[in-house]
Amino acid sequence: MSVLLGDEFRRVLAAAQAGEEWALAWLFRSLQPAVLRYITARAPWDAEDVAAQVWLEIARALPTFEGDEQRFRAFVFTVAHRRMLNSRRDRARRRVDTVATLAEVCAGDDPAGEVAARLDGDRLARRVVEILPKAHAEIVLLRVVAGLSAEEVAQIVGKRPEHVRVIQHRALRRLAEEFRDAP
Repeated sequence: MSVLLGDEFRRVLAAAQAGEEWALAWLFRSLQPAVLRYITARAPWDAEDVAAQVWLEIARALPTFEGDEQRFRAFVFTVAHRRMLNSRRDRARRRVDTVATLAEVCAGDDPAGEVAARLDGDRLARRVVEILPKAHAEIVLLRVVAGLSAEEVAQIVGKRPEHVRVIQHRALRRLAEEFRDAP
């Protein structure tokens, strides 16, 4: 679980819900890099625009949000997931092709740990999408980049938590095999 503020979260959330700019800015700065990385890996052609739409939707829903810090993080990535899917559908209708870039990584003895440690760049996130089937890449990105639990990811993608864990395990093993052979 990734913690932004810990005990201070409720205070920052209340201030953001009251329209305090400092609190809104803090939430944005804390989550935007991961949100943008997640969207870029799945919809690189307009990731900045999609991320902007995500934050507009969050701003509209923020006054009625209830929950703890992890639930807020899950809420943010649920919105990002929906907006990314909308962007992909729109793009499919326009039939525009994209070119993904290659990444340079290699895996050690711990595939999950090694992949998680290296999933900190946009190029690598795009490489994950190139290597894995769409559903598997989605789960890895939500678990590793977004830092969501298997239960939260299951709710977002419409699968059972145990299924998410199995897919994640298989996907990380596949990535480790791919990366092990990289220079």
